[in-house]
Amino acid sequence: MHPPSPVRTWLAMILTILALPACGDDTGVFPGHDGGSGTGIVVVNSDYSSSSVSFLDRDGNLLMDGCLNSGSGSPGLSMTLSGDVVLPTQVPAGGPVAIVDRGNAAITWLDATTCASLGQLAVGTGFASNPHDVVTLSPSKAYVTRQDQNLSATPTPNDFDDGNDVLIVDPSVLKIVGRIDLLPFAPTSTAILPRADRALLAQGRVFVSLNAISANYASYGLGRVIIIDPATDQVTGVIDLPGVKNCGAMTYVAETKRLFVACNGAYGDKAVQAAGSAIVAIDLEQTPPVVVAQAPAASAGSAPLSNLTVAALDGATALAVTEGTLSNTPPDGLWSLPLDGKAPVKIFDSAEGFAIGAVLYDQERHRVLAADGTMTSSAYLRMFDFSSGGFVAGKPVKTNPTQKLPPRALAFY
Repeated sequence: MHPPSPVRTWLAMILTILALPACGDDTGVFPGHDGGSGTGIVVVNSDYSSSSVSFLDRDGNLLMDGCLNSGSGSPGLSMTLSGDVVLPTQVPAGGPVAIVDRGNAAITWLDATTCASLGQLAVGTGFASNPHDVVTLSPSKAYVTRQDQNLSATPTPNDFDDGNDVLIVDPSVLKIVGRIDLLPFAPTSTAILPRADRALLAQGRVFVSLNAISANYASYGLGRVIIIDPATDQVTGVIDLPGVKNCGAMTYVAETKRLFVACNGAYGDKAVQAAGSAIVAIDLEQTPPVVVAQAPAASAGSAPLSNLTVAALDGATALAVTEGTLSNTPPDGLWSLPLDGKAPVKIFDSAEGFAIGAVLYDQERHRVLAADGTMTSSAYLRMFDFSSGGFVAGKPVKTNPTQKLPPRALAFY
């Protein structure tokens, strides 16, 4: 992703490859939500300065508006939300919902029924660690990916202040209990840091995508996904993604045993950024896992794809967002993007660039949901019916009428 400011960081996330978070884990180990079950939808609304969390039912009806937001505290919390907040790739069905506050380097757990705060854990350990995801393994164990490094880390092993890692935390007691160092698994060049991004649980293993970018954001390594055994907390394998860079969002399709990874391409490549941008499909049934298909950005136009979210309609088709520009010419576009070389289908254009955030696919209802967070016109949760095989726009939903913040991140719970 791109560096420093929260606004730029959010934009970098929001203008990357989007598809539908498809099916979750198939192991029965405190699984994340899949597209076929769950109670409702949690939404993070943000203008990059402040954030607010809302809960909707599966049909898009607003249940709780702004129940946790930057302007109000909550009992037991030491920090209110920053403007740089995301949701986990997987949320356990029924919750709790982990809110990943990248600006404050903190995880806040919410009760999905009442939106009451269940606790908050600082994961900065003395530096701006930039957490990006939470993988819930059990009520007492979770992984937190941390993107940044600590240039002033101490040699003390149990202060967990190094960065470039996956933290092991116990949500039941709000405590950091260990870390998995990812620095040895960064792609080849010693100048490239792992920059762990998104993560998910599939087939009893945790897969973590690496953005693989240097400390000064000038250089990018090739795409890579690492595999962690949650029974031992050890890295057991790496999956290299040829020809692509800056890989982040992932989803797992249980029916086809495929892992989908979204790669945005290197911002430093400028005019040729799209050449390193694609959706990559990995077959997890093979040992070791093998890249079996790619849908390059060029198949949906000349713009790079956005990687805030990725998923699949049927195991072979992803929803992808092509990046717009700051001039809004072109704006962001949402596409149905086959990985078998068939022609992509444009679903809709936003009014602006850098506007479309997360995209979900509701498998039971055959419905696509897209967070259209425009800043100069009305921002909505867009809903499209896919039951007929085409995409039919339904009534858009305002997810934060109280603060009027645009929707950015979505997850089923």
